[in-house]
Amino acid sequence: MLADLAALTPSLVVCVAFLIGVGLFLRRQMAAKQPGADDDAPDDISGDTGIPDPERSRPGSSPDRGES
Repeated sequence: MLADLAALTPSLVVCVAFLIGVGLFLRRQMAAKQPGADDDAPDDISGDTGIPDPERSRPGSSPDRGES
């Protein structure tokens, strides 16, 4: 009987270590967010909220087309 339990010991140690790791991971992921962690980032990072000016947004000519 003890030989059977001795054979299971490495598996039990790995299982316990895995469960502790999962518990710590879930604890960190489910924890309340720290205040001020992401408050400095703006909500809209596009920098341009209006319609773009068609005169400024014309595509440039590409030297691959043979245009100079």
